[in-house]
Amino acid sequence: MDAVFTASGRRPGSAADVAALFGREHETAGLRDRLTRARNGAGGGVLVTGEAGAGVTGLVEHCLAEPVRAGLQVWRGEADELGRRLPLLPFLECRTSSGQALYRSSPDLAELARSAGGAVSVAATSGLLLEAVEEQCAQGPLVLVIDHAQWLDDASVALWRRLARAAVDLPLLLLACVRYGQWSRPVESLVVAGRLDDEVIELGPLAPDATLALARHRLGAPSGESLVRLLSQVGGNPRYLLELLDVLDRQGLLRRTDTAVEVAEGAAEPAFTELAELRLAELSPGAAQAVREAALLGQRFRVPDLATVTGQPATALLAGVREAVSTGLLAETETGLSFCHPVLWRGIRESVPAVLRWSMHADAAHRLAESGADAVQVAEHLEQAGPVLSRWAVGWVRQQASALVEQAPKLAVPVLRAAAGGEQLDGRDKALQAALARAMLRTRRYTQALELARNILASTDDPVLTSELAWDLARSLHLVGGHTEAGRLCEEQLARDGVPLALRARLGACLVYALVVLGEPVRARLATAEAAAEAAARESGDQWALAGLALCRAVAARAGGAAERALALLEEASGLLGGIAGGRPELHAVVLSELADLLGELDRRTDSDAAQARAKASAARSRTHDGRWTAVAGFALHLRNGDWSLGGDELAELCRPDEPQPMLSAHCAFAVQQAVCAEPEPASEQLRRAQQLAGGRAVGRAATLLRVAEAMAAERAGAPDRALRALEGELTAERVQGAAYRLIWCPRAVRHALDCGHRELAERFVEFARQAAAVQPVPHRAWVLAWCEALLAADTTGLGAVTKYFRSVQRRTQLAWVLEDLAAAEAAAGRMAEARPVLAEALELYRGMGALAEARRTEQRLRAAGVDALVRRRAGRRRAASGWEALTPAELTVARLVGQGLSNPETAARLGISVRTVQTHVSSILAKLGATSRVAIAQELARRSEDPGVG
Repeated sequence: MDAVFTASGRRPGSAADVAALFGREHETAGLRDRLTRARNGAGGGVLVTGEAGAGVTGLVEHCLAEPVRAGLQVWRGEADELGRRLPLLPFLECRTSSGQALYRSSPDLAELARSAGGAVSVAATSGLLLEAVEEQCAQGPLVLVIDHAQWLDDASVALWRRLARAAVDLPLLLLACVRYGQWSRPVESLVVAGRLDDEVIELGPLAPDATLALARHRLGAPSGESLVRLLSQVGGNPRYLLELLDVLDRQGLLRRTDTAVEVAEGAAEPAFTELAELRLAELSPGAAQAVREAALLGQRFRVPDLATVTGQPATALLAGVREAVSTGLLAETETGLSFCHPVLWRGIRESVPAVLRWSMHADAAHRLAESGADAVQVAEHLEQAGPVLSRWAVGWVRQQASALVEQAPKLAVPVLRAAAGGEQLDGRDKALQAALARAMLRTRRYTQALELARNILASTDDPVLTSELAWDLARSLHLVGGHTEAGRLCEEQLARDGVPLALRARLGACLVYALVVLGEPVRARLATAEAAAEAAARESGDQWALAGLALCRAVAARAGGAAERALALLEEASGLLGGIAGGRPELHAVVLSELADLLGELDRRTDSDAAQARAKASAARSRTHDGRWTAVAGFALHLRNGDWSLGGDELAELCRPDEPQPMLSAHCAFAVQQAVCAEPEPASEQLRRAQQLAGGRAVGRAATLLRVAEAMAAERAGAPDRALRALEGELTAERVQGAAYRLIWCPRAVRHALDCGHRELAERFVEFARQAAAVQPVPHRAWVLAWCEALLAADTTGLGAVTKYFRSVQRRTQLAWVLEDLAAAEAAAGRMAEARPVLAEALELYRGMGALAEARRTEQRLRAAGVDALVRRRAGRRRAASGWEALTPAELTVARLVGQGLSNPETAARLGISVRTVQTHVSSILAKLGATSRVAIAQELARRSEDPGVG
């Protein structure tokens, strides 16, 4: 084939050299600046870190080239794994500018180096090495480079610290190249301290545009679409990217078109396989074989498991494992070992033919099962053991089906499916099919699972099998709003004989939940169902059922106005679940979310935030919890607190269009969030999805949210009468259930009714607020009632008093709403001077919360009322493109917590959002600040707190 690379045929240098030129502009500038300061006499230390192949050494050598040509003295040392046994070896063998080993420059050093050990010689050698460095610095600036510093021994780390202290007064720059891995504690402390002092330059994965630029440099032409997709799988590692291109070229898999270089279809597997073989060729045969077998255990594995699978003692494997670690193929972790890069793991694994790989996985599963390994670990191998399982494997899956469904439902689906189809079906396989249906329900494969579950329930008489399946099915039906069907299903199973007592209790709790949610039409059956469920739960001692009943009673008590009783019941449920082995974290998360919501209504914000953080922590511990429960509860808190952007990030992640089992209340909550924050088109699209999903089944909180989203869409369209109709059914229905959530929107409905000339309807809304406040006389409800009454009476003094309350309890969303109403009332009374500052505060709040759609709506409303000039002036303000002023409200919230020293998981728990959302915010904050480390965020916060003139 014609050469695909540059026409000259000349190829660049090593991957590391090229990496220094692509996508490393910021890091290169930082290191060059440090070298310039070193040449001017400013000492210090810098650590350059990154994974193997990231170009750490290449970046250092690239930046050193010009200073060396200008006469800067550079000493180079290198650490290695074996050398850690000999103290100070990287410094003793350090090559000076003359190319001679440092220890040869002094008879005393040479003698101490030969003594090789002992406390006295280490201390003496450290002193002589320090003197040698100081003598060289007396002649001019010196850069001392230690490569592979992750292998530094403890004595060398101690000497590094001494040199770093001395560098404050010397023209000495210490420069260490540190690859990621399981560092020793002293090396890790060096890196941590360096990060705190902003002395670490980290080479992360190349950005996509830098990856493509590097590929274009190597190829001499841009990459086509299929090649771009393939290159994205190397994870931004420049070494592996260039080696992959070499492999593709060598295998004849690259093709030049008129505009780009493309790759042949199906090139990934052979390319990754050869890439992995290049790494394996660097190992001895025994080590290479151990690595191949380890690849079957997964990207992460433990040496004892490798010993079990191979049938060799762990001691026989250690030499090969150490060799693989020293070459950078494997890395130590806290729990075992891992492949340093997923591309290498995938290539090594796929280098084994599929049929042989199936057999090896089946054998590994059998060996692990016999050794007493965890069921999930055995199932992971059975999943990779081919489309048909052996008779032994099918029997094992039958025995472990319930455990797999509970512990790893996503893994259980393919394993159970293979077991059910691996041999001719007989009566016993109904149990496998039922377990498969349960696993599919728990992984939200609702459409497939529903048909299978209904067929099993209709064709099977086994009460244990059907009741267990019905329990999972009922819980899934509750998720999608199928409360009526869930209740009917529970009643059918409870009417059967032979249902185990614990399952009878759990089905009873699910039935009670359905009856509580459905409300008045079925209230007559609630007491009977509740008594039967409690009797079964008490007799069986099933704490899940007891906790579920306490949760249902709390919901009912809250609807009836008994807030303190609801709090006590939720605490009781939390205590029951905390006492169960394993904690039942999925239900615990739901209970704590409900507790957080109730505490929020009572304006106990600190307690509410703490309960929501506990809910997120419980959800994170569960393998089966549907995180959308806590996301919807978290949205309610974000609504009260005014953190609209944070609530949207979480819901967007959980309301993807491809979600197999969409949750109605999550989609309705997201529809409201989009109506408040987004542009009209995405807001309308999300509302359409929620309406389609509801299909007339929305009840309780989901129904309220859906009607509110519809009302806001009508407001955007300039149709207040349609907005009024959307809210009317929710706020005039004769039910108490859900009053707390419905009450939030009552003032908005009053305003629409008055705007449309329906004063009688407005009075009905006020009466609803009055009843809600009477049922549960808490301050928030009383002030919402006062707000509604003030709107009805056009009482600006009353509205002003309401603003003071909402400001005092930090309910920012409702504060913005009542300020808007106050500004409109002042304008209606002809007091434009009083209206303008009130409107200004409302608009600032809306924009600060990320409620941009609400801000636009308010501008239009007040402009029509004659308050125009101020709106235009403030509306013309734009957020800066960079710097602190460019941060969004959500980013400001995250920045303040990060600046306090909280980690990403701690920040996520505090805010009730996902870790991935926090990571996204932190990356955006750093980019806007032009910073590379979290330290810069803390420094900026400190500067702003110290300087009162800084906003």
